[in-house]
Amino acid sequence: MDQGTRPGGLRFEVLGPVRGLSDGVELALGSPQQQGLLLALLFRAGRQVSGTQLIDDLWGEDPPASAHGVIRTYVHRLRRVLGPDVLTSLGGGYLLVADPEALDTARCEARLARARTLRAEGRHAEAAAVLRAALALWRGEPMSGVPGPYVQRQRREWEERRLAVLESCLEAEVEGGRSAESVAELAALAEEHPLRERLSELLMLALYRSGRQADALEVYRAADRRLRTELGVAPGPGLRDLHGRILAADASLAAPAGPPSGTELPEEDRTPAGAGPAAGPDPATALRPDQLPAAVADFTGRAAEVAAVRAALREPGCVPVAAVAGMGGVGKTALALHVAHSLADEFPDGRLYLDLHGADGRPTRPEEALAVFLRSFGVPVEAIPAGAAERAARYRSLLAGRRVLVLLDNARDAEQVRPLLPGAAGCAVLVTSRTRIGALPNARFTELPVLPAEEAVTLLTRVVGAERVAAEAGPAGELVRLCGQLPLAVRILAARLACRPGWSVTRLVEQLGGSRYRLDALRSGDLAVDSSFRFGFDQLDAEQARAFRMLAVPEVPDLSAAEAAAVLDRPEAFAEELAESLVDCSMLEVSASPDRYRYHDLLRDFAQRVDRFCPGGPSDQAEVDGERVAALARLVDHHHARVTAALRAPTARSASPAVADYVAVGALVRQCAQLPGRPPGAAPGLGRLAELLLGVCLSADSGHAVRPLGHAANALLRAALEEGERTAEARARLVLGRLLAEVGSASSALAELLRVRDLCTAHGLPQPLLALAHGSLAACFLQLGRADEAVAGFSAAVAVRRQLGDRRALAVELLELAGAFARQGRFGAASRVVDQSLMIGHDLADRELEARARDSLGSIAHDLGRPDQAVAHRRAALALTDPDDHRRTGRILLRLGESLRAAGRVPEAVEAAERAVDVLTLDGDHRGRGLALAALGDALADPRPGDPERPGDLERPGDLARARACWAEAHGILAPIGSPEAERLLPLLGEDRPAGPPRRSWPSWLPA
Repeated sequence: MDQGTRPGGLRFEVLGPVRGLSDGVELALGSPQQQGLLLALLFRAGRQVSGTQLIDDLWGEDPPASAHGVIRTYVHRLRRVLGPDVLTSLGGGYLLVADPEALDTARCEARLARARTLRAEGRHAEAAAVLRAALALWRGEPMSGVPGPYVQRQRREWEERRLAVLESCLEAEVEGGRSAESVAELAALAEEHPLRERLSELLMLALYRSGRQADALEVYRAADRRLRTELGVAPGPGLRDLHGRILAADASLAAPAGPPSGTELPEEDRTPAGAGPAAGPDPATALRPDQLPAAVADFTGRAAEVAAVRAALREPGCVPVAAVAGMGGVGKTALALHVAHSLADEFPDGRLYLDLHGADGRPTRPEEALAVFLRSFGVPVEAIPAGAAERAARYRSLLAGRRVLVLLDNARDAEQVRPLLPGAAGCAVLVTSRTRIGALPNARFTELPVLPAEEAVTLLTRVVGAERVAAEAGPAGELVRLCGQLPLAVRILAARLACRPGWSVTRLVEQLGGSRYRLDALRSGDLAVDSSFRFGFDQLDAEQARAFRMLAVPEVPDLSAAEAAAVLDRPEAFAEELAESLVDCSMLEVSASPDRYRYHDLLRDFAQRVDRFCPGGPSDQAEVDGERVAALARLVDHHHARVTAALRAPTARSASPAVADYVAVGALVRQCAQLPGRPPGAAPGLGRLAELLLGVCLSADSGHAVRPLGHAANALLRAALEEGERTAEARARLVLGRLLAEVGSASSALAELLRVRDLCTAHGLPQPLLALAHGSLAACFLQLGRADEAVAGFSAAVAVRRQLGDRRALAVELLELAGAFARQGRFGAASRVVDQSLMIGHDLADRELEARARDSLGSIAHDLGRPDQAVAHRRAALALTDPDDHRRTGRILLRLGESLRAAGRVPEAVEAAERAVDVLTLDGDHRGRGLALAALGDALADPRPGDPERPGDLERPGDLARARACWAEAHGILAPIGSPEAERLLPLLGEDRPAGPPRRSWPSWLPA
């Protein structure tokens, strides 16, 4: 920004992604944390804010040691963007001067004040229009993506404000004579916020004034039931009074006259062009998502390509697809965003954006992308269909009749993109990919080459400044030639020059001209992008350079600050500061997961081979390898300590690994086990890796963990066999056996677990490992229907646990033994064993143990033919279970549904099975989802109370069709993994029965 820019020319938008504009030109506001500092100053504009206060705002009670320095750095950067007259130092603090109307929150407040005045004057229709204009200022989650406790408080406040404004708007519309038009939005809003009584009042009033008195009274009854059930209170006086007045047909409730036609609002109150009424949670309302990231301010050239893409997107009579292909770093995303923003007015109903290369390093699955888009249009999470086909159908329905632009960035192939295409003309799709994607309907392709030399120099000039480039025109042309005229390389070099006014272009040419750079993943003829990455690396200080090299050693999707500290062997605060500095240098990225860091794919390649460029680094390959192995060993120790702590406090779910940790630990163990030329006994030792992997497996409560841990166990097993490590072999086989049993491949699991037991007994392996072997093998026997062997195995595990004095593990094994007794029909013995477990659970004050015990009692009651008693036990177990424990919650719901069916309570059984499907799908439990779908089909096919005893398809064809669909989907899941439950489903499929045996294609990590 020009240093003379007046504060009055600045505008800031915070009711959505944070944006700053100077006379209409978007400003680069820096990293999310830097934006957090700006917001802390903006909301206190005109007041001095101390450095200490800003530190509290950004970090709360745990600031880094360098916090004051970081604050000064952020202020310095913001001054350069906003101008010295806008942001000044004052008395040990900082002062930001801005126009009172600079913030969109202030403009919102002005509209709210205007609406209050209009309502006080009885001008409700005009007030509603002004409130709609206020709601249009929200562009998504307020201050989205910006961290810090201060911003979190502001975000919560403005999210609540939006709901209050929407409530006031709907109230004004109802009072202004638009009752019928408001019903749909009020109904959806009341469903999303069932305890806000004012919404129920407004919905009742709107329904009554629309001539729907019965529906209005039903809203009251539903609100009354909900409040008494969930809060134990009666409806408030407002609801009760309105209910009584409706029953009495109070004449004062009659609808007022409709809004006057042709009402002109003042300019400042009008909704901006292209922005409709703010949407409630109902997708049918006029929610207009605008998700496009900011366009590149210095986008240069590409006139022919821009024209081709624009023309493709305007193809009439179809859903046009413009596919932009080219090498990494060539500027596909920049071009796509430039075009998308330029066509924004042609797509007034929304602009969707999604990066299809997922945050964990894997391509985003179409069903995941569809869920994101459905939520963007206000579909509640619980209303999103489970299957990809159903999601795609709902998505196409939402887009029908709308003009929406969909930008799909970093697509993998046509299979990933095809389900995301709208179904009706009016919308358009813009796709970027490194490769040319074929087999897309209505697609026109644009291949993006490197920039022509003159356009590359123009890009350099726009970043560095015309005066400096003109003074060294020849070296500037040579500079862009040396970096292959690739936009990414040009931009990196230009940014370095812009940040160092004392440097000359000639100096850069001299640095780059003496070497040949190449990066395998990005090529342009015989030139490579290494020049730009090498230049960025050369600007780092010694600690930054070491961090850049070392953080790329673990082949994991991303790293937290604590994990980075382990890799670097530095304090966590210092490691976080180093990572943040690399982010600022564009040598590292902030992951989509909070407080995690990752490399761009190409930067990781460069970082893994950069040792030869690093003065003061390792002097030979042996030293390089030793440094890398030491870093891996430290990271293994870090994860080992976390997992060990979680296992010692199993009821503390916050200590359990997250799904991302399962992926990271699996990748880390696999990498360490496969280190090339690994000498026997080298660190990290196979024993340590095996302990870590088994610990994560034991703490895993998500189906998402199965694949990464299975692949890691296979790699570890091969290494253990090569080195003759019996204990590591036993632990790796134990992990494989437990995972195989979990996914339903019990026969494969049995072979692994028998080998584990034999290893433990033959080689005198540790007793806790022997106990796990007995218990896991017994569970596998039970899954195979071999109850006698299961009882023997669990009894052996109980004996070892008693000997070890591990009371909690003993209680768990006792519950497993109870299940085996019940399978034998020895219900008295089962009940006694459950009672022993309950006593231990009470002594330990362990809710999880108590929940498992109540679930076991439910199983016993169910098997004894006491379904109502079983239902009571299982509902109690469900109440004691942490709802975030999706695996256990889903399995209890499955068993609850069985007992409800046995009790003849079919509608409740259907509800329980539906919940089980949702929860186990969320958990990633593949087999569990299959079992839940089968149970849902069974419940749907059961006769309902009062149904005649004749074939259900004569009475409820809809339920029977849905049941068959559930059975078919369940069979498709269970048959390929060899689950015996699949056999039961075959006769139920009728004409949908598959031809021939299923193909065994999953799990992919089955041991050789």
